[in-house]
Amino acid sequence: MMKRIFFLFVLSFFFGIVMAQDLTGTILKDGKPQKNIRVWLKHSHGAAKTDKFGQFTLMNVQPNDTLIMGVSAKFDAQLAIGSQSNIIVNLEDDGFTVEAGLGEVTVTAPSKVKTNYISVITLKKMQVVNHDVIMREHITTIADAIRRIVPGAHYNVDPMTGRRTISIIRGRNSLRNPEPPLFIIDGVTYESGVDVDSFLSMEDVAELSVDRDGSGYGVRGANGVVIIRTLKGSDR
Repeated sequence: MMKRIFFLFVLSFFFGIVMAQDLTGTILKDGKPQKNIRVWLKHSHGAAKTDKFGQFTLMNVQPNDTLIMGVSAKFDAQLAIGSQSNIIVNLEDDGFTVEAGLGEVTVTAPSKVKTNYISVITLKKMQVVNHDVIMREHITTIADAIRRIVPGAHYNVDPMTGRRTISIIRGRNSLRNPEPPLFIIDGVTYESGVDVDSFLSMEDVAELSVDRDGSGYGVRGANGVVIIRTLKGSDR
């Protein structure tokens, strides 16, 4: 029985590797290449920007993932990847069409069928920084992510040791006693956000939220609690 389970595990792992493939694409508008458009995957790692030819490449893309293109400050274009490995995206004022690049693959949606953009929630209204915002805004540190929710968050540097800690400024008391918040990642407690930065890539973060009250976490949560859910720890 154990051998059978092990065989099925190995088979599924190998099948997953085989199914993964590189995705290349070109983004155009009015026939002209669009440079510096950020593209990323919704449920896994990987981000890129289009070059001067409007082209991009993402490595090891899973068929069940979703490609997201930050086409403007207000809209994203989302596309289920499926079996596609090379695409041409034609942007329009209120939507986009997708064609199979080089005729190598069959696009699920018929060519020239327009897909509407997805509105982007403005950061000012967000209480949670999710994976899409992290990839779209190129957020690289925990402190930068926290600032999206709490503008007063900042790094403190110990002049003697050079050690940095993150503080959430909530009022005069926190200004006088800028202790770092409590960090909880997938249910595990960490004392320092700087330590978290040392081992956690922001590309792994599915969702980050801040509980500025933190009273439900005891004395240690008095300076706020940063709750992080990773892609590996989330239900996809």
